[in-house]
Amino acid sequence: MSPTRRGRLLRLAGGLLLLAALGFLARTLVAQWHEVRALWPGPRLLVPLLGLGLAYGGALFLLAESWHRILQAQVLQTGAKVPRHRSYLSQTATQVARYLPGNVAHILGRALWLRGSGLSDAALARATVTELLVTPTGALLALALLAPLLPAEVIAPLPPALRLLPLSLALVALLLAPRVGPFRSLARRLCLPLLLSALFMLGLGAGFAVVCALLGPVPVVPAMVAGLLAWIIGYATPGVPGGLGLREAALVALLSAAGQDRDLALLASLLFRLVTTVGELAMFAAGWGLARLLRAVPAERADRR
Repeated sequence: MSPTRRGRLLRLAGGLLLLAALGFLARTLVAQWHEVRALWPGPRLLVPLLGLGLAYGGALFLLAESWHRILQAQVLQTGAKVPRHRSYLSQTATQVARYLPGNVAHILGRALWLRGSGLSDAALARATVTELLVTPTGALLALALLAPLLPAEVIAPLPPALRLLPLSLALVALLLAPRVGPFRSLARRLCLPLLLSALFMLGLGAGFAVVCALLGPVPVVPAMVAGLLAWIIGYATPGVPGGLGLREAALVALLSAAGQDRDLALLASLLFRLVTTVGELAMFAAGWGLARLLRAVPAERADRR
């Protein structure tokens, strides 16, 4: 098979994958609305929830930048050139595919999108594995930042020094890794992607806390921690499309364990799923426009790190 024909087939496969993901996502959104409708408190929440969805969509570009930086680490090794308009689109245009059964279609979609970029299959595989590790590590770093702020009534009383232990270990690792011989180069390349991922995770947790606050007096930090823990549970469970169902169950269990009303926890989890779905659709739409703008920027500026 000629390279031209192979490229056309790959683009066709990617397009079909994208259409299937959007169809599955639309069906999921309708199903979620039916679940929410029975508990829906009224139209007063529509505007703030829409605003949260758009804000979440904007925060997702932190992960797009993290992915770009991870790809640049491979670029330095291979000499390939992956401008932001291409690396961003490989993230924004394929992220919705994670809702397809199996929860791996978005990973395959990125690889298809970046075929022909100059990166070898091995380089793309290394970048993908790195991203799969960096993103949850960012969530753990965000949890380490929040742990000292948890009120004593939410968790078993612990000595202040012990509650600061996760944050202390995280700071020591961030400070020492760039100075230790075998890890020096790797740590320097991954420091910014890790911080971007942690910043996104703090935004995700804050978004869930705002949803909870719209429904009742739920403490901010416990809500943020619950949101992050539920994300990690969904992320670490293979084969669940986008963590559907599992994260909602985890959120209800975590908030109920923290003393919150179960109906409030259920509604908050369902509304937050709607918020994130709207955000991912917003990122998908905005990604095309941003890619066009970046493509118009001179290459030396678009690729500046």
